[in-house]
Amino acid sequence: MRKTLFLFIAALLYSAAAVSQVFERLVSVKPQEALDVAVKACSDNKSQYDYFISETSVEKDNSLFHAVFVDKKPGAGWEHPCAYVYVRTTRSTSEATPYHIVEEATHPKGTIKMRPIRVHDRYGSNSKFKPRVAKLNANAGEKNSFSGNTYAVILSGGLNMESNEERYWNDCSFIYQTLRNRYDVPKNNIKVIMSDGTDPSEDMKNNNGEYVSSPLDLDYDGIADIEYAATKENVKTVLKSLCTKLTDKDHLLLYVIDHGGYDTQAKQSYICLWNEEKLYPGELNEWLSTGNAGYINILMGQCHSGGFVRALKGNNRIVATACSEDELSYGCEELPFDEFVYHWTSALNGFDAEGNQVTAQTDTLPTGALKPVTMIKAFEYANEHDMYTDGKFPYAEETPCLSYLKNSTAEDLALDTIPPTVYLYITDGSVEKPYEAVIISHNPLKYSKFKWLNRWNSSDVWLRNQADGFENQKHENPKISENKRDIYVYTKVKNRGVKPCQSKSWSLATWWAESSLVITKEIWEGDYVKSKNILAGPICDEWIEEQINPGDSLIIEHQYLFSKRDIAKMVTKGKCICLLANVYKDTDPSDFDKSDDEYVLSVWDTDRFAQCNRTYLYPTETEEIGKVTLFNGFRNEKDFVLVLKSDGDTVASETKLRTKMCVGPELMKTWKESGASGMNVKADVNKDGYMDMNSDMSVVSNLSMSAKQREEITFKFNPIVSQAITKETQKQIDVAVYDSETGKCLGGESFIINLKPRPAITPMIEKTLNADGTYTLVATNIDEDVTYEWHDSEGKIIGTGNSITIPANSANVDYSLEVASVADDAINTATMTVERMPMIKEVKDDGRSIDVSFNTPVRKNTSMRVLSSTGSSVVSECKLVPGTMDCTMPVANVTSGVYQITLVENGVETESMKYMK
Repeated sequence: MRKTLFLFIAALLYSAAAVSQVFERLVSVKPQEALDVAVKACSDNKSQYDYFISETSVEKDNSLFHAVFVDKKPGAGWEHPCAYVYVRTTRSTSEATPYHIVEEATHPKGTIKMRPIRVHDRYGSNSKFKPRVAKLNANAGEKNSFSGNTYAVILSGGLNMESNEERYWNDCSFIYQTLRNRYDVPKNNIKVIMSDGTDPSEDMKNNNGEYVSSPLDLDYDGIADIEYAATKENVKTVLKSLCTKLTDKDHLLLYVIDHGGYDTQAKQSYICLWNEEKLYPGELNEWLSTGNAGYINILMGQCHSGGFVRALKGNNRIVATACSEDELSYGCEELPFDEFVYHWTSALNGFDAEGNQVTAQTDTLPTGALKPVTMIKAFEYANEHDMYTDGKFPYAEETPCLSYLKNSTAEDLALDTIPPTVYLYITDGSVEKPYEAVIISHNPLKYSKFKWLNRWNSSDVWLRNQADGFENQKHENPKISENKRDIYVYTKVKNRGVKPCQSKSWSLATWWAESSLVITKEIWEGDYVKSKNILAGPICDEWIEEQINPGDSLIIEHQYLFSKRDIAKMVTKGKCICLLANVYKDTDPSDFDKSDDEYVLSVWDTDRFAQCNRTYLYPTETEEIGKVTLFNGFRNEKDFVLVLKSDGDTVASETKLRTKMCVGPELMKTWKESGASGMNVKADVNKDGYMDMNSDMSVVSNLSMSAKQREEITFKFNPIVSQAITKETQKQIDVAVYDSETGKCLGGESFIINLKPRPAITPMIEKTLNADGTYTLVATNIDEDVTYEWHDSEGKIIGTGNSITIPANSANVDYSLEVASVADDAINTATMTVERMPMIKEVKDDGRSIDVSFNTPVRKNTSMRVLSSTGSSVVSECKLVPGTMDCTMPVANVTSGVYQITLVENGVETESMKYMK
């Protein structure tokens, strides 16, 4: 009995324990508990990660688990660090929840449907935002003439359903609408390759975590725009088929968005396509290299996109990426788009996806919403506004990359501009540091500032007296005579295009003319040669025989033989030569024929023209005078404005020039009659016809000339050597002529003054008071043969020797001395102030008369007055004898008191002294 009872109790206890064990194994793990486990497992103390949980349990190792996906770089594209935390769906009450963690550096696998369980609310009320690009009003501007030659392939691989987020669809819709509505690119020219293509199955996870099928209509016009699934075969077929059809006149845009990764074994980036396919740089380059497209513009927004640059770069390609090879790319913080490509598309559209006109912190975009922007400017704008660049964001960094052929026509490529792939030019005429000129308009006088580029001074056209221009590419003055009538003209032609210029497809024409500030079209073309107004003539008009590769240049030589008649005239005038070159496509007319101006050829309106109007002067060889012609080649009277500018960047800072300009009597007369108007210029008081230019920039306005009037102008340049010139150097003076009415620049010339080392000239003046009250001024401290000019306070010359005697003055007077070297006309000045010398030395009164003695002899037309102490009434007055040193005046009838003696010269009171009678 006892044994039976014991067995019963033991069985009962065993059964209770068994029941308890069964009960503990049946405790379920809720999703929130699984989340807590994942957070702890990933040490996410700062709650930086996003968490997603499988919609159904996952079987692993014959057990069921919650699959918690942990995104460790929220907002970044894939691939990047992530983790899967597998949490058992059940646990015993006496143990911690079982789990195991799998660290990944890839992306969601897409084999398990996930739902967000703890995700940062990045978009808030913008989660359903969609881009809208308004159609450009056809009447608002000119039609895009390049739309039919613009093609686009939009590629969004998607990777898988879990990774294909809604923001990538938005990116594609934004660029698609921009192409269609902003730039009128035909639908047939745009191919869209996206995720699963036209398959109606769920392939995209929207911003609410729901799985949907990607809408096929990207621009809301009711027509499906997505045509192809993002498989490698489809990408290959579309690109090769399209590229085969493209010609030199076409532009292909390849827009890539969604995901990218980096293959550590192959050591190269790749694009993630649908269903985990990978597209590598070499493959993409091969497909894009089919055919003969003019320009291929590639925009990549995926992670590790910078790794495609090396393989894809080319002369006719622009490759822009959101990040470098070892970086991730990121989405916007508040809108469902990708950051870099969003700003890139906004720049091209002129408005962002919300309809706000884009603005730039720097001078990146042209002003005006409807003005286009180049692909280079779009990149600069996106780089400037990307919140992940330059350390703007604490947890993420993007380094956008850009590859293109610098200084080429690729810089001009836009969605409404396809520049020629071959573009020869000579010069753009610019200088590194353009300076501001001030021009005085005709009536009324007004000042306006603008950038002045001395475009008549091209370094790409030059003259040599011997055939040495390939080695010595410096312009020189022609040395021609009856025995030497030839010169050599060289032109450097450059290819700014992105493809080679083939032989005999372009031509070069060059002309010469005697140096003139204004040279009209008719002069260049030789119509005025017979009328003897100005000498000119053609040099050549020939094919360019050699191929010029992109970015390369070619120097072309032409020997020219002057006629004996032209030689005789040029030698008589002592003039230099102005050169003009024009490069033009052989199928197009020369730019001569395309100029809109009836008279003046707009040389600086195109980079296919280059002009060299430059004269070198050598003071040590007594050639310091620059001669040039101002010719009114117009058929009516014209008012010109002449601007003279000294370029301080080309000379030692201690050396300056004194400049004088001489014009003919007729031109000087009309200028004076108009008021001698200008700035920093005045008529020379000592030399008729000369003007003093007393500043680094001087302006002479209202130079009125009748039709066909010709004036010879000379410039005298004297180096001011207050300090020694320590090394051979140059000083450049630019002279420009403007139309007074329109303000248009009509031409100009540059004078290059060569200065050799020389000692300073430092004159000094010694002053001596003579017994007769005069002063003698003597020039000293002169160590070389010089000429002397003494000037009074008004600038008039009052003496030319090394000394001068001046009378004592009734006021302080400044005198100046200018010395000029006989060897090279270098000058310097010194000044001396001669103090006032009082004439009245002493006054004595003996009761009957006053005796006045003088320090200096009395000058002509001088009288002496005795006035009341207030000077209000004359008591007595007498005229003084010139040259006398004293004077006696009777004052017997004058009562005692204080009186004033005053000297009057030429009717002007010059000196007074009080005395007591």
